[in-house]
Amino acid sequence: MQELYDRAFARLDRVSVKRQEFAQCWAKYISVHPWDIDVRNVDPCTLEILAVMREPAPVELALIFSEWLAALRASLDNAIYALASSTTGQNPPPQAERIQYPICSTPAEFKSQAKRLVMLPVQIIEALEKSQPYQSPWGPESNLTWWVNELARKDRHRALHVGLGRVDEHRIRVAPPSGVTIQFDETVEPYSHIERELVVGRFTASRPLRPWEITADLTGVAIAPEIQAWAGFRLDGRRQSLQDRMVYTEIFTRNHLENIALMGGCVPAGGFRTFDPVEPEGGA
Repeated sequence: MQELYDRAFARLDRVSVKRQEFAQCWAKYISVHPWDIDVRNVDPCTLEILAVMREPAPVELALIFSEWLAALRASLDNAIYALASSTTGQNPPPQAERIQYPICSTPAEFKSQAKRLVMLPVQIIEALEKSQPYQSPWGPESNLTWWVNELARKDRHRALHVGLGRVDEHRIRVAPPSGVTIQFDETVEPYSHIERELVVGRFTASRPLRPWEITADLTGVAIAPEIQAWAGFRLDGRRQSLQDRMVYTEIFTRNHLENIALMGGCVPAGGFRTFDPVEPEGGA
């Protein structure tokens, strides 16, 4: 059954290619400077600086992200299918059409999903349960595998995920007229995704000002890619870039696949990369 595991890992290997395609598509999109900067009055002495989206991200970006998601989810399903085949000695295994890698938010949901895997030994079901998103001390939404399932499900059954820009670095310089002093509003939180427009700065001047009197330099503001439905994700309460999330998701998914291969007595092509398997007693 080694070939079935090899195919699951081969599918997973495709996701890094899709991530690179995503980065290339994003670079092409931002090369035309799809955001402008507006300065607007809130009141005579208070002005806001906004990043305004003039051109939405291309559909191609969403399509590539969709392919990345699909390959991740399918690699997990392929791996659990390979495990069912290796443990039963049959290909296809019993009830092959029901086999699906479980990704669950609650113990009750896992109990229901486990009914699809009755051909697997109890100890394997127990091992799968230990890796479920609801086991995370910060809740299932802090688990990247949960997001793979959630995003892929919505992508399949609802609509493509919208690509956006997100402020990743923030350094603003403002040149007021001679003799005017300004005070920045420290409550503005600019590290966010841009849906149409985003306030990246707010300041109060010592006298009434019109926007044209202000020169704003935003070369220190970097805008990185984001997926709208994933923008609120926090890992251990900390903000993560989309690039980091994608890389970590690939690593965690490979870890799942390697554990499945180990349970089936197989070795991935290229060996185990995310952990060192414990040698069984007797040394086989």
